[in-house]
Amino acid sequence: MDEQRPPLVLLVDDNPHNLGVLYNYLDAEGFTVLVSQSGERGVELARRERPDLILLDIMLPGMSGYETCDQLRQLPETADIPVIFISALADVDDKVRGFRAGGVDYITKPFQHEDVLARINAHLTIKRQREELNRLNAEKDRFFSIVAHDLRGPFMGLLGTLDLLRDKGSDLDEKVRSELLESLYQAIQHTYNLLENLLEWARSQQRTVKVSPRTLALATLVRETTQLFETSAEQKGVRISVDIPEGLMVRADRNMINTVIRNLVNNAVKFTGHGGSVRVTAEPRGEHAAVTVEDTGIGMDEAEVRRLFNFGHSRSRTGTGGEHGTGLGLLLAHDYVARNGGSIAARSTPGKGSRLIFTVPLAPAGQS
Repeated sequence: MDEQRPPLVLLVDDNPHNLGVLYNYLDAEGFTVLVSQSGERGVELARRERPDLILLDIMLPGMSGYETCDQLRQLPETADIPVIFISALADVDDKVRGFRAGGVDYITKPFQHEDVLARINAHLTIKRQREELNRLNAEKDRFFSIVAHDLRGPFMGLLGTLDLLRDKGSDLDEKVRSELLESLYQAIQHTYNLLENLLEWARSQQRTVKVSPRTLALATLVRETTQLFETSAEQKGVRISVDIPEGLMVRADRNMINTVIRNLVNNAVKFTGHGGSVRVTAEPRGEHAAVTVEDTGIGMDEAEVRRLFNFGHSRSRTGTGGEHGTGLGLLLAHDYVARNGGSIAARSTPGKGSRLIFTVPLAPAGQS
C-alpha cells in the first residue's frame, strides 16, 4: 500500500442510499472511493484497481456478498485485500459464514460512521504492517542469498590459490610466485570489502548505527578516502582526481559519509577500464553540497539505473578487472545519505560512463 496516496476503498452495495451515505463520509475523511452495485462488477473493479480495502454488502443481486468474497479470495490479484462485510443480517451464523468466506470483519446495519472508520483504519494498519513484514522477509532472504553466493566464490578462489602455493610453491619461479601472491592479496582485499559491506548493511538495517553529525571539511574527507583506492586504480590504469573547494564544510556523520564516498569511488574504479578516469567534484547547491563521482567506465542502461537502489532487484555485476561485489554498496550509500538528510541519484550512458550524485547538508555559517 502506497502511503503517499490516500487509501483506496471499494464499496459494494446495491442500495444507492447506503452507497451515497458511505461515499460522502469516506470521501470527507480523505479516502479515494470506488462504488459498485453488484458483486460481479465489484470483483472486476477490485482486479483492475487493486483497492486497499473493500466494504461488501451480503444481500446483492445475482452473486451474493459471500460468493463475491470467496471469488476475491481465489484470485491472486485480490486475495490479500481485506474485506469488511456490512449487512443487516445480524445472526451469529451470518457472521460466521462471512468470516469463513474470507472476511476480516463484520459490521451490522444500522452502523455508526465512527465505528466504520475505526474498523477501516485498523485493518489498513494491519495491511501496512503485513506488507512491511513481507518486505523485510524478502530483504532477509535476499541478504542471505548474497552471503551464500557472493562470499562462496571469492573463498573458493582463495583456497585454490593457497592450495597451489602450498603444493607447488617450491617448483614455481619467482615471477609466477610473485604474481600468485599479488593475485591472492587482491582477492583477500576484495573479499574483505564484500564482508565489510555485508556487516555494515546488517548493522544499518538493525539501526544499531547511530547518526552523529559533525562539521567536516569535505575536500579533506574525500582525499583521505580516495587514497585508499590509488594502488588498485593504478594497477588498472585508472586515474582518480579530486576537485573540491577547500572551504566547503558539511554537517554529517563522518563514518557514514566516508562509507558513501568509499563505495561510490570503489564502484567507479571497478567499472572503469584501462586508461579511464574517476573524478570527484562538489559544489554548494542551496542548503546542501552536491558531490559527484563521475567515471568513464562501461556505464549502464536505464533498467540498470532504476535497479541500483532497489534491494529486491539490485544485482551485482563483474567489474572490468573481474572484481566481484555484493550489490550492497550502493544500497548502503543510499541508506546513509538519506539518514544524513540528503539524497542520491545516478545518471549513466552505456559505454560512456556514469555519474552518481549525492547531497549532504552544508555546515551552518561560522561552524568549523
